[in-house]
Amino acid sequence: MKKALIIGIYGFAGSYLRKELEQYYDCYGVDVISKDDRVRAVDMTDYSQAEEVIADIKPDYIFNLAGQASPMISWEKINFTMELNVNLSINILEACRKHCPSARILLIGSANQYDLSKSSNEFTSEDTPLVNNSPYAISKNTQEALVKLYVKKHNLDVIMTRSFNHIGVGQKVGFVVTDYSKRIVDLERGELETFNYGNLDTWRDFSDARDVVCAYRLLAEQGKSGEVYNVGSGRSFYIRDLIGYLVSKSEMATSKTTLPVRLDDSELVHYAADITKLKKDTGFEPKYDIYNTLDEILESFRAM
Repeated sequence: MKKALIIGIYGFAGSYLRKELEQYYDCYGVDVISKDDRVRAVDMTDYSQAEEVIADIKPDYIFNLAGQASPMISWEKINFTMELNVNLSINILEACRKHCPSARILLIGSANQYDLSKSSNEFTSEDTPLVNNSPYAISKNTQEALVKLYVKKHNLDVIMTRSFNHIGVGQKVGFVVTDYSKRIVDLERGELETFNYGNLDTWRDFSDARDVVCAYRLLAEQGKSGEVYNVGSGRSFYIRDLIGYLVSKSEMATSKTTLPVRLDDSELVHYAADITKLKKDTGFEPKYDIYNTLDEILESFRAM
């Protein structure tokens, strides 16, 4: 059985990816702590530690899900963002170059790299111009540029993604769906009297995390080396509608809060991932209904 190594295995996406990969591979993990004998506590920003674990396991596939994923936090922690999003990836590439040069490496990027104002239509393709409007975006664009250099110079087998929004049970607060789910449950428990809504007038691509990790596995198995792939649902959702759906599932939230008025569809651009390339090269098709996922997330907060 081939070996897969997930870096950042205890994170939101990492936990889902572990369940996906364990069906097919001998799966190992790395994180800052270890909770079981399949996971090693390793600081991957320390090259000697990164080299040791990769030299020991010699994985056939490496999935790097570690990183600093917030554009907002990147302004407050620029060095930290660069360390996790650039230096850590270089440590992986260097260790693989020395100890398992034939390993296939999947590095995760973000839709936040795109300059959406330059998108030719509602579907954002891999050819859409990139933007350097935050330290986070710069870190991911730098990662990509360095990876392409490594692929060219050292013939490493690397695939990169630009992943769009993904949600699911277990995602921490700090994201729009989990933030409002928590507010609704706090209201139901009497811990809030009411709450106000922020700006919900945006259309974005949302996926269930289980679909996203399936796409990661398929890319590792069938994607083309050196290429960048969008990972998303290929559908655009109005955030106001998603939050409105959550509110509709709570009599308390419906009676004690007032949703913003729904804008006409023509007033906003319906941004979505163009996943034509992903589908063509891997056969990927999303399986999960995002509204069922919203139900699961809300119920998970009620169960806490």
